[in-house]
Formats: sequence, C-alpha cells, structure tokens
Amino acid sequence: RALNRAGRVFGTAGRPSAVRPGRRRAGDLAFALVLGGVVLWGVVDLGRYLAGRTGLGVFGEPLLLGLATLARVVVLVAVATVVWVPIGVKIGFSPRLTRIAQPVVQVLAGFPANFLFPLVVWLLLRTGVSIDLGGVLLMALGSQWYILFNAIAGAMAVPADLREAMDDLGVRGRQRWRRLIIPAIFPAYVTGGITASGGAWNASIVAEVVTFGSTTLTATGLGAYIARAAEHGDHPRLLAGVAVMSLYVVILNRLLWRRLYRLAQRRYSL
Repeated sequence: RALNRAGRVFGTAGRPSAVRPGRRRAGDLAFALVLGGVVLWGVVDLGRYLAGRTGLGVFGEPLLLGLATLARVVVLVAVATVVWVPIGVKIGFSPRLTRIAQPVVQVLAGFPANFLFPLVVWLLLRTGVSIDLGGVLLMALGSQWYILFNAIAGAMAVPADLREAMDDLGVRGRQRWRRLIIPAIFPAYVTGGITASGGAWNASIVAEVVTFGSTTLTATGLGAYIARAAEHGDHPRLLAGVAVMSLYVVILNRLLWRRLYRLAQRRYSL
C-alpha cells in the first residue's frame, strides 16, 4: 500500500514493480517483526526500570490524570471545529477573503503561543475562571490553527462547478452543508483534527502549569504531572507520564481518527 502511494506521487503507479510480490510481502513481514521486537524490548525494559525504582503502580496516577487531559483535548477539538470550520469555509470559498486572511492566519499561527500565556493567565485571575477550564484556552492557542488551515484548504479545493450547480439548484443552508460542504472538506478536516489533537496533548505540558508573577496555577491533568516530574528530576514518574500520554494518543488515533480517515478515503475523496 505504501509503495502504491509512493508510485502515485512519482508517476510510476502504472508501471510493473521490479520487486516481486512474494519478496515484497516477505520484506514487509521481516520489517514488522524487527520493529515489533524493538518496541517490545523497549516496553519490557521500561517496565523493568520502573519496577526496580517505584513499582508498576506508578502508572496508576498518570492513567487517571490522563482522563482529565483527554477531556480537555476533546473539548478543544469540538469547540475549534464549531468555531473555525465555518470561518475556514467562508474564507476558502472567497478568493478575496483568502488573499486577505491567509497571511494574517499564518502570522497568528506562527506566533509563539507561550508568549500569550501571561495575558491569558491574567484574564483567568481577574475573572476567577479555574485553570482546569482555562487550560483548554491555553492549549488551543497553539493547536486550533491546524483545523482552520485545513478547513480553508478543503474549501479552496472544492470545484467551482459543484458550487455553481448547488447555486443553480437552490441548495442552501443546512442542506448545502450536508450535501456539499461537509463531504467536500471532510478529508482535509480529518487531517487538521489529527494534527490539532496531537498538538493539544503536547501543549498540555506547558498549559496545565503556568506562572504569572508570584502566582502559579496548576490544573489537574497529565500535562501537569509530566511538568512536575521534569521539574523535580523524577525520572521514573517522567517516563511513566510520557508513556501514558503516548498510550492515550495511540488509542485515540486508532479508535477515532484512523476510522474517520478511512471513511474520508472511502466516501468523501474528490
């Protein structure tokens, strides 16, 4: 499958492959065995290290804290979808808006999110909003743009003929979204959602523990757990936290994003 995709990129998809199918399958199997062996060795070695230092019970706390961070990631992606997808579609369908908005969005996305953290923390302190809720906003500062970028790109890729046909047929409002816009931008949105989700998990490490002057706000979550372990040089808990975060990301990708990606390839590719 990977060779077929590479062939389409380099224009050799229709040419006979120099590697026989049997050898290709054997090579894939050998690669999978080697890779699986390396991963298994790493997991066993990590378990031995943690068992000798703190015991395997060290995974219990980060597993529970990961549920809080997972909830923030889900809320972030859902809110960013509701807010930025309509805006991205509006920009992508208008060449004039695209010329104006794209440079602005690129500047905002390239601006270091942590530079805005003091301002957001000041607002949280003034309004009394808990960091457990405000952490979603801090995580969004660096990850929401992926959804906007891909929504714009997906809208720009919609053929003008389809949009004109919908206009001629008088398809507007919710029906237009259901019949044209959502199916057309769905593959691009899935790409943006995967990237935003991964970025949100990474951002949680710096967003769940923030300092403003002499005040430090700490949220309940896996990111704060990893940040505290790194600050105190607690390597067993740091490794356990990173391993649990990787586990959450892999499970979320396998159960949600991979299925959506396959659905986009099967039903909604233009």
